[in-house]
Amino acid sequence: MPAQDRQRAKAAYQATNGQEMDASWSEFITRAVMNEVLRRERLYNGGEPFPGGTRKLAPGRKLAP
Repeated sequence: MPAQDRQRAKAAYQATNGQEMDASWSEFITRAVMNEVLRRERLYNGGEPFPGGTRKLAPGRKLAP
């Protein structure tokens, strides 16, 4: 994740975690990811979970020093 996006996400979490009752940063990230998962399942798979998900993902690009 680009540093600017990560900083923006952290700022949103820190500014609203009390109002949203986030138990942790991990819960915030999980909620964000699952919202996107649900959107894609509805859009591309009739609202059903996609099969699979057990294979390892290819690593992302290395960060430049």
